[in-house]
Amino acid sequence: MTATSGFSSFSKDLTMTKKKIDATPKTTTAALATLPEAKLAPLFGSPLALDKLPGSGGDVTREEGVTLVVGRAYATRDRTVPASEVFFVPGAKPRGDGPWLREADKLSWRDEETGFECIMLRDTHGGHLCGYVGIPRDHPLWGWDHRAVPAELGVEVHGGLTYSRICEEGPSPARRLVAEARRICHVPPSAVRYMPLEHATEHRPGDAHAWWFGFSCNHVYDVVPGDRGDRARFLGAETAAEYRDDAYVVREILNLARQLRAIADGAPVPPREGPPLPAFGLDPKKGA
Repeated sequence: MTATSGFSSFSKDLTMTKKKIDATPKTTTAALATLPEAKLAPLFGSPLALDKLPGSGGDVTREEGVTLVVGRAYATRDRTVPASEVFFVPGAKPRGDGPWLREADKLSWRDEETGFECIMLRDTHGGHLCGYVGIPRDHPLWGWDHRAVPAELGVEVHGGLTYSRICEEGPSPARRLVAEARRICHVPPSAVRYMPLEHATEHRPGDAHAWWFGFSCNHVYDVVPGDRGDRARFLGAETAAEYRDDAYVVREILNLARQLRAIADGAPVPPREGPPLPAFGLDPKKGA
């Protein structure tokens, strides 16, 4: 089923359950509880993705092929994330079988332990996952370039920090899922229960912009689904390259959040959760 035909079927089957339709007929929101499993699977790109949304309740919104789920937790193989937003984006996943068929393409949530905003986001070119943590303006590292963060602060994350930037500007005048699915920024309170508002924008006057630090899983010791042939020819066996799934990336995001929280509090950086990180020396891009 194509994205267009899937949306057409979705719209017709939800005539009695629509909560609100935007000014354009391309955006439809409905309660998840009203949808049978057979109708949900095409929205997420794979029936395997249904296992990622445990529990009940929540709403699903569809716009130009992009599916957004709110009000529903997200499950990895070792934890459940109290997600604010879960996106499934057509074409974001690479072709072929793999664990990515089960995964979301963007996951946004607020970490309760640290209070920081977190994002897991799939790179649409390589098909690999990346992780981001947003810190507030009063954090001592707000505005720092990721390459300038002193090693002695104890920030250790997969592949090292590769991203540092302020909240990306939001779509205007209305929130668009096709843009939100790729944007690195916090989820405003008004958007947690998404409804397309005529004049809603992500950044209202007085909103504090978060500063985001991030990492990517496209190093020589990572399996990048979009270029698996190239990686197989270049040191794949020697580096024991593997695909870093959503469980791995969420854990790394939480490790980074705790490290940044400790720096803000002037406390010792806590021990990392999970296996040891791959050695930087395996990656020629790190200059080793």
